Amino acid sequence: MKQRIITGTIFTVAVLALVIPAYYVPPILLVFTMIVTCFALYEMIKAAQETEKEMSSVVTVIGGFLSYLPLAIWAFKGTASQGFTLYALVTLLYCFITTMIPPLVKEHPEAIRSGFASSLIVVYITFPIACTHVMMYLIPNGWFFVVIGLFAPWISDTFAYFSGSFFGKTKIVPHISPKKTWEGCIGGALFTSLLIALFFAFVIKDVIEVKMSFPLYVTLAAVFGFILSCVSQLGDWMASSIKRLVGIKDFGNLMPGHGGIMDRFDSAFFTLPVALGLAFVIHWGGGA
Repeated sequence: MKQRIITGTIFTVAVLALVIPAYYVPPILLVFTMIVTCFALYEMIKAAQETEKEMSSVVTVIGGFLSYLPLAIWAFKGTASQGFTLYALVTLLYCFITTMIPPLVKEHPEAIRSGFASSLIVVYITFPIACTHVMMYLIPNGWFFVVIGLFAPWISDTFAYFSGSFFGKTKIVPHISPKKTWEGCIGGALFTSLLIALFFAFVIKDVIEVKMSFPLYVTLAAVFGFILSCVSQLGDWMASSIKRLVGIKDFGNLMPGHGGIMDRFDSAFFTLPVALGLAFVIHWGGGA
């Protein structure tokens, strides 16, 4: 437990040391996303090759950096929708090619499975990172939404843990996470909803001007907070399912007691896209 606390503290400080300065110097966030991308690719490829021996690491790594395509739009002062569209079209084309080409050039019966596994890894890693880049560089005040996407899982996990510890009785997914309960899940979602609503009420309202009424604005934030917690927990269960499928305990051992980068960002990979959706709603749906 002591090692876990020390490692967790160091990890949190390291993340804050890169994320907070990015508010003042936006390119600093690229250091953070590059580190996450590199370690996530390494860990996911290693995990996948436990069962998919024929999967191409090179093809997967190349696809893993497609999340940086929105930066090309940023360089030419384009819009968020243009940046996301560019990423989506190129990534879909790339994944289609990497899935269909292997069975054409290899006689191995598992070739199409290996190509499909490579494509899934590319989407799994690049989609949330691309959403982060779109928020940070193509949406006004997007840094605040990046922070929401990154830290909502920590809020959700913390309150889900305490809620489950005090009130947990009903198992929710015992075949994946035996300790998780409905009570913990709901407690985490409710507290995340409350804290996100407060964050918007006392911080975001002074940064982003919206045309909707204040009660509607806070209600919308609370709803998204609830959704963020739910998808955060889905991300955790998805990662746990993958680990069980390939027969590993953790994706890596970078952080003793916590596992690897994917073990720490599995939930954030699901909440960052939701944060982008929230940013779109607030800025354009809300009439900013």
